[in-house]
Amino acid sequence: MYGKINGTSVSLCEIADDKEFDRVLVMGSKTPVDTTGCPFSFDIDESGATGAWSKGADNHPVTLKKVASLDDTGDGKIDGTVEIPFWAQTATDRFARIYAKTDAGICMEKLLVISKRSKKVVQEIAFDDEDCDAGMLMTPIYMNVQKQTEKTVEIISVNFRGGGAGCSMDYAFSPKTKKYHKMVN
Repeated sequence: MYGKINGTSVSLCEIADDKEFDRVLVMGSKTPVDTTGCPFSFDIDESGATGAWSKGADNHPVTLKKVASLDDTGDGKIDGTVEIPFWAQTATDRFARIYAKTDAGICMEKLLVISKRSKKVVQEIAFDDEDCDAGMLMTPIYMNVQKQTEKTVEIISVNFRGGGAGCSMDYAFSPKTKKYHKMVN
């Protein structure tokens, strides 16, 4: 999703395909984003947002309740448990990150592997990362986990900032254990 905030009003558009994702979020634009015709419109306040999703003749009310917040400006502030999904996913799992405030700043504390079928966390991957680099390389934070398949093995890569261009740590899915395991180079 992408959109605009104007005071307490928010307009959000849904990304329909990879081409639109690249155009809007990866490449970006020098001109302001056009949110005319975006299906979501909200008014936000301290407790959440209220508004509607409208497309053609369909119009549905939407109410969002604030459960957590993250402010990564200045000293950084986290209220509640902040879980942000990653763009990458497999046929059976999706991935999200949990943020925590540490002495090094706001950090990705762990990566959650969430079963699409059960909608439950099936694995937590923690990082030995005192410098707070895990999942902090790509500017759009939801792109810091990537997926590839090599010879029928599903691999997820977690990006780490640091060392100039950063680096990644790969985890391969084991059908035997039904878990992702860190790959050794």
